[in-house]
Amino acid sequence: MTSEPIVIDSCVFSKSTDFIYWLKNYHSKKIISSITYAELQMYFIGHKHKEPSFFDNLLRKSKIEIEWFRAEEGLRTALTGIKLGSFAENFRDLMIGSHASIAPWIVVTNNIKDLDFLGDRVRLPDEFKRDND
Repeated sequence: MTSEPIVIDSCVFSKSTDFIYWLKNYHSKKIISSITYAELQMYFIGHKHKEPSFFDNLLRKSKIEIEWFRAEEGLRTALTGIKLGSFAENFRDLMIGSHASIAPWIVVTNNIKDLDFLGDRVRLPDEFKRDND
């Protein structure tokens, strides 16, 4: 069982809602980046027609913190994008993954291939949940 801090990818919120609620009992640090926050507010407000408070309440109930995208993450994103030659296609994934690459933390995502540059620090929600129950 791990108790490592985790970074949650945006796709988890739309495809694994039971996992998000399960997280309220996971007692290590749980974060989304400010990039993920903006992306998910656009999703919930624009596509699901929810009030901005809907997503904020979901984060609060699950005890998920928002971390600002800082210069160190920006540099890591740029260097990884240059190395992979895929910045234009994958910049959001690179930005989300940069939080985990600096710490280093685990990223929970439904799109492992989009974050494969993090190696073994990427987990599917069900896999992470199973390993931590």
